[in-house]
Amino acid sequence: MRRLFQFIYQYRAFFIFLLLEVISGWLVVNHNDYISASYFNSSSAIAGNVYENKQAVQDYFQLAKVNKNLVQENELLRNRLAGDSIFLDTAEVNIPFELSGQYEFVTGKVVNNSVHRFRNYFTLNIGSEEGVEEGMGVINPQGLVGKIKSVSTNFSTAYSALHSSLLISVLIDDTETLCTAKWSGEDPTEISLEYVPRHIKVQEGMQVVSSGYDSIFPQGVKLGKVKNVEIDEESTFYDIEVSLSADFFSLDYVYVIGNKLMQEKDSLEQELQSEYEQ
Repeated sequence: MRRLFQFIYQYRAFFIFLLLEVISGWLVVNHNDYISASYFNSSSAIAGNVYENKQAVQDYFQLAKVNKNLVQENELLRNRLAGDSIFLDTAEVNIPFELSGQYEFVTGKVVNNSVHRFRNYFTLNIGSEEGVEEGMGVINPQGLVGKIKSVSTNFSTAYSALHSSLLISVLIDDTETLCTAKWSGEDPTEISLEYVPRHIKVQEGMQVVSSGYDSIFPQGVKLGKVKNVEIDEESTFYDIEVSLSADFFSLDYVYVIGNKLMQEKDSLEQELQSEYEQ
């Protein structure tokens, strides 16, 4: 304490000068309108920049929460749209378009994912408690992602579209050609199309979407765009590679799709199949 007093006494002239400078500055700011306005404008700008940078840092650390809230909001909107009644007007009658209320969506987060194996899977943080069942489709805002394989109470695993055994019923949108998409096990950004006959005119850039025939995905969910088209002279079908819309290296939040009419459709088709077998 004694040394502090000695230090202040030794530099008393400097501290008195500094005090007089502060008092002079305060008097000038408070008794000169122009300087006062300039001072407060400058201080407000500096303070604004500080608060803006502070808010930017806070926003960065809240991005995960914001993203989750947006996905939940999209889930509500998708379910609301799916529940709305839609009608196709014809010249004679109004035909109810059943697909409108056929699907429901549940939001999930990918907590584990693989892309470099021959048979790839991913894990979601939702399970039977949220209504997830085996066989449901999985999409994200970019497009088709996979299909639920197994379910526990709080988690579920899914076949990735990058799974060599998963067959996806799709359409080449521009030609309405029905075909099958299957991953070749090579490039995680591409998938192959099978059984596209050579008489169909297929060009690069054409959209490939889900057909809706398998009752797993609604018709029209994006799979990707045709990237490469080849055919041998003696071949019946094209060799077609499609650039996937979904980025499987950065899967985050997804939607699990439930088809409320799948059981009814499957039971009718099984009856028909049993008649063929008799």
